[in-house]
Amino acid sequence: MNDSGAKQKTETAAVAWLAKFGRLDQLDWLTILLAVLVGTLAKQHRFLDFPGWFLDWVFPFLLMIAGYKARQKITEVLEARRKNERSSSEE
Repeated sequence: MNDSGAKQKTETAAVAWLAKFGRLDQLDWLTILLAVLVGTLAKQHRFLDFPGWFLDWVFPFLLMIAGYKARQKITEVLEARRKNERSSSEE
């Protein structure tokens, strides 16, 4: 029995299952997961002095927005770097 084939099949099934929820990739899911975890920890440990409804709903949403903005900025920087590398290699 080939373990790498079984592992690949499992990963493919997991990606197909996640694809049902929209065009979110693994980094999107990681951002959502981290936002929810940080929001939950903030509510449980009360290290932010906000009401519970804010920490349950608004705070994770704001963290997701910040994550997506950071990802967009990183993507722009990487694309600019690749463009500069291509233009310098053509000269």
